[in-house]
Formats: sequence, structure tokens, C-alpha cells
Amino acid sequence: MKGEALKKEIKKLISLILLISSLFSFFLYYGCASPATQTILKKHDGELVQAKDVTDLPEGEKAKLRQNLVKEIKEGLMKYRLSPGDMLEVMYHISWVSEAQDYRLGINDEINVDFYYHPQLNRTVVVRPDGKITLPIKGEFMAAGLKPTELAAVIKKTFSDILNDPVVTVSVNKYSSKIFELQKAITNAPRGQAKLVTVGPDGNVYLPMLRGLKASGKTIDELRDIINNEYRHEFNNLSVSILIERIVGNRIFIFGEVQRPGAIPVDKPMTVMQAVAASGGILPTGSMEHVKLMYWNEKNEPVLKTINLKTVMSDLRLEEDIIIPNNSVIFVPKTTIAKMNQWVDQYIKQLFLWQGENLGFSYGLGGRTYSTATID
Repeated sequence: MKGEALKKEIKKLISLILLISSLFSFFLYYGCASPATQTILKKHDGELVQAKDVTDLPEGEKAKLRQNLVKEIKEGLMKYRLSPGDMLEVMYHISWVSEAQDYRLGINDEINVDFYYHPQLNRTVVVRPDGKITLPIKGEFMAAGLKPTELAAVIKKTFSDILNDPVVTVSVNKYSSKIFELQKAITNAPRGQAKLVTVGPDGNVYLPMLRGLKASGKTIDELRDIINNEYRHEFNNLSVSILIERIVGNRIFIFGEVQRPGAIPVDKPMTVMQAVAASGGILPTGSMEHVKLMYWNEKNEPVLKTINLKTVMSDLRLEEDIIIPNNSVIFVPKTTIAKMNQWVDQYIKQLFLWQGENLGFSYGLGGRTYSTATID
């Protein structure tokens, strides 16, 4: 009799605990849960700021977001942003048509300096690495970057205090043009006038005759324009184009309630929905309404965005999805029901483990019935 009474008391206690748990779950899910769409960013001073949600935007702006999302996916690699480790092929296009501008002297050019009425001062000199030449009596002259006629005018003016109206001519005997130096640096048998470069750990690419240029975070079109602008300071007949040879630097990381958690290599723009699909989809225990995306914005501030993939799928609210930035992290949390099941498994069932006896009970939550072990 005492055993039967004890079992009744235990069952009453279980019912009370389950009622409390159900109420707790209800208020957690309906009263305390975060909005389905929410964006929080952390400022450099540590302040947490909630950004304006997509759901609060006017319909016109939502339509623009949808159009931009589809456009970026269709454009593919044209919108891909480079990361350290990516390999690029930079192709050089040199035009050999005559330039409209006069030639300017360069390093290693061999020039003749002739004094028409004073041939004893004539010299054949090479422009030194510091850009200068040396002439008798007057010493050093800066030559690099000047036109031959400009250098002749400088020499004439300098010698006018010891020569009566000197006539000076500067002619180029041997050219050592930078374009030929560049050709030597970029020409290789398999690829012609092209060079393979890798985006370094510092995010820069290093090309012949240029300083390091920031490539990480740029599209190939943006990087192409930067390179062309840099080369334009030295060459008027040169342009480059860029192809992505291999993408290795861009990955996203997904974990939580998905079939295949881990790193996903990304070789084209990808949305959160596509990333979840690439990981095998969400488990039955996963919440589609509260998918978390953490990334870093252009100011290098961490951003946490909550995305409701259920409305993206059911209501086609594409504006609530997002193109995933490089090296982002996606987390798919458990549903409230799954959390409740886990709580029951970890606490209720463990609390009532009886050696030699089993206690059975069932409870309803969310329109479904869940059962534990059976008490005999």
C-alpha cells in the first residue's frame, strides 16, 4: 500500500513539474523571445546598438533589397569580394601605338649631351638609379622624368654664367624604358603577358613596379580599376584585366541544428538560405525563425543578425535574407519544443530514475504528445 501511495505522490509531483515547465516554455516562447528579425552591432567602444530591422522598412526599400539580392546572386563572381589566399591572374595589355606625349627620360637611359659651340664639354652619360647625371664643371643634374628638351633647357641655363649663349642638345642614345622592364617581369611562356598573384595574409597583392595594393574586400572590378590607376602614373599605354584563378580564402561556418555542421567553401555570392541548404538543411529540432548570422561590417564592427527563414520561404520575403559576408558564422538554434524535450530528458527523467522500477508518464505541448519511460 505504501508503494502505491508513493507512486501516486510521484505522479502528482510530475504533473506539477510538467505544468510549471509548460508555463515556463509558453512565456519563454511567446513573451520573452527575441523578434524574428533583429540586427545588433557592437561599436568599437563596446556599446551594443540595435539597427533598424528590415520589417520596419517601407515597401519601396524592401523591393530594392529583393532586387539587389537577386542581382548579386545572378552576377556571381563579379560581386565576389576577395579574401586572403585567393589566387588571381592579372593580364597586361600593352599598346604599341605611338604616344601623343613626348618621351620622358628614365633610369638607365643613355643620353648624349652636346654643346654645339663647345664640343669639349660633350658627354655620353647614363641616368643613374637616383635619376641624376653628372656633367663637367657644373656637376649633377636631375634628368629622370624630364623631356630631353626640358633637360637641355636646364643645362643651358646653368652653363650660361660661364658660356656665352650656349646651344645644348640632349638626345637619347639607348632607351631603357620602364615598359620593357615591366615586360620582362610579366612575360612567361605558358601565360604570355600575365602574372599569377595571391592575396597575401595582409590582404594585399604585390605586382611589378607597384607598392602593395589592398585587395581583400574588393571585387575584381574594383581591384582592376585600382591597379590601372596606379600604373597610369608611369604608363600611358598599359591596362590590366583580372580573372579569379582559384578561390580559397572565403568560407562560412555553420553549426547548431543542421545536418552537416562545419565550414562551407564559398566561390560565389551565397544567401543564408542557400548556406543552410548546403549544410543539408535544418534538423526537425532546429528553429527556422531564429537563425543567427554573425559577421563584421565595413567598419570592422561585429554584427549579429536574426533571420526568419520561415517567412523567407513561406511568404517569399527575400528582403529578410542576406548575402553572407566572408568568414561569417551561422547558428541554427533549437526550437522551444526541442529545448523543452532536452530539459525533460536532463532533469525530469534523471530525477525519477528508480533502480529496479520505471515510472511512465506523458504530457502534451504545442499540440503534440511526448512520453518518457514507463513505471511498472
